[in-house]
Parts: sequence; structure tokens; C-alpha cells
Amino acid sequence: MCINNDFIENHSYRVFEEIRKNSLYNVARVEFSEGYCWEPQFQTSQFNSNDLITKIILEDENKNYFTVNPDDFGLRFAKGEINYKEYLKFQKVDDIKWIGYSILGVGILIAMMFTMYVYFIN
Repeated sequence: MCINNDFIENHSYRVFEEIRKNSLYNVARVEFSEGYCWEPQFQTSQFNSNDLITKIILEDENKNYFTVNPDDFGLRFAKGEINYKEYLKFQKVDDIKWIGYSILGVGILIAMMFTMYVYFIN
């Protein structure tokens, strides 16, 4: 049985392609999880789509650079639906939300372990 386990890499690549096609900005640089980057103005060959894209650096007409993640908020910023300040706010709220979910999950596991301990020991 063959299972496709590169879902995250494929998703980041699909979002990058949408940003590249629909963006108001030019893609100046793409950074990957392995530490290397791809700059379209210096390297004409395309990169491997199975590499995990961690950051996309966009450039506007005034040579201002914006760093976005390959996610829905980055796509919304690239399309011009939100400004960069709103993008950063959405990213911060999303990060806090995931930290909260993680703490809640660990708390539930600890409560279950304590309940099992009390139930089986006493």
C-alpha cells in the first residue's frame, strides 16, 4: 500500500504557485526548510516541488520587501485583500490559537492520565 506523505510540501507549493500567478507583487525569493533559497532573477531553473517552502519574499514596485508564509493569510496579502499590518496581526492570532490548542491537548492528556491513575491505584 502506497501512502502519499508529502501533503505539507504539496500544499506549500500550491500556495506558492497561486501567489506567483495572482500576486500584486513580484516574487523576489523563496526560502526552503533545508536552508537554501531560490531567487528567480538569478536562477532560471525551477526548484523541486517536493521541497518544503517556509517563506516567500515579495517585492513591490518601490523595492519594498514583504516576507509571507505559504498559507492562506500570505495568499490574501499577495492578492491585496489585506495589508501587511493586518497580515502580521492574523499570523499572530493564528500562532496564539495553535499554542492554545496545544496547551489544551496536553492538559486533557494529563487529566486523563491522572484519572486513570486514581481509578486503578485506589
